[in-house]
Amino acid sequence: MKTSDYLKKYGVKLKKHLGQVFLSDDRIAKRIVKEVGLTPEDVVVEIGAGAGTLTEELAKTGARVIAYEIDESLAPVLRERLSKYPNVELRFEDFLKAKDIPEGAICVSNIPYSITGPIMEKIIEWKFKRAIVMVQKEVGERILAKPGKKTYGYLSVVVQTFYEVKKLFDVSRSCFVPNPEVDSTVVDLRRKSVDLDFEKFRKFVSMIFAKKRKTLKNNLRPFLSVFEGVDLSRRAEQLTVEEIVEFYEKWRRALECSKE
Repeated sequence: MKTSDYLKKYGVKLKKHLGQVFLSDDRIAKRIVKEVGLTPEDVVVEIGAGAGTLTEELAKTGARVIAYEIDESLAPVLRERLSKYPNVELRFEDFLKAKDIPEGAICVSNIPYSITGPIMEKIIEWKFKRAIVMVQKEVGERILAKPGKKTYGYLSVVVQTFYEVKKLFDVSRSCFVPNPEVDSTVVDLRRKSVDLDFEKFRKFVSMIFAKKRKTLKNNLRPFLSVFEGVDLSRRAEQLTVEEIVEFYEKWRRALECSKE
């Protein structure tokens, strides 16, 4: 049965405030799952199971699948579609409030457009060893952006600090129901061995990109004494991820010393 048929069968009405668009092309779901290369030993977390197109393909691999879906009206669709897969656990709750993600899990998800930023932060926070995410094309460009590009900013830096990023392929808007106004991109994230306090780092990166066209001297004005002798004439968008981490470490150490 097609995804659209499941939705019609159970009279599912799309919720605009959730920005719901469901992947309906199982060829795309199969391609994503093939890229991941799952085994029955893997644990996979899917954020936003929707109508279950991707969930079903994940389930076929034999991996343990934990699928989050905030919209309980989709429960009949998901339960019928996935009833023959005992390796799937459906959690009808908000992933952003999740409290027990298994260590070493892999995230595979068509991320809801309306909350991409917060979800990407949670992926970093939960330390997924790998994440294959389908996002709005413009968001994909921001995740992958390099210094000096217009799309380079907060999201680029926080993701690239903790993950090696790689574009896999684009997905046409025609592969979803209803058709969104934009195309999507599938991105592969592989966790780096980085020992940083994400919350503090996130705060620092947010601060230096607060006024994107301003120099570091302007954005770091309350902390100028920390960076004495350091060139602050550049803008954050001109700095590499590695340089931003160096600036962060100076700022962090100064804050810790001031508390002693």
